Amino acid sequence: MKNNLPDLDDTNYKINKAKALLNYVTDDLADLSDAVKSGNDDAVATHVSNMDHRTFLTCMSALDLIEEIQKDVEACITPIDEVSGRASN
Repeated sequence: MKNNLPDLDDTNYKINKAKALLNYVTDDLADLSDAVKSGNDDAVATHVSNMDHRTFLTCMSALDLIEEIQKDVEACITPIDEVSGRASN
């Protein structure tokens, strides 16, 4: 981090990695989403039980990366607000 700002190349890498992980589990997440939207608890339980450990861990890894990306973005917002004069007094 330069001047307490995140390395944007690193942040971009995290974004690309999260996108790749989510693409890997897209079908599983779409099926689960459809089951949740239908309001059918049995269908949700069936889809969740059919998700293997790899799918679950892939989703968790993507969520962890998204959390890191969010922190990187938040770290940039404060300096931008300070420069633009929008910082809270």
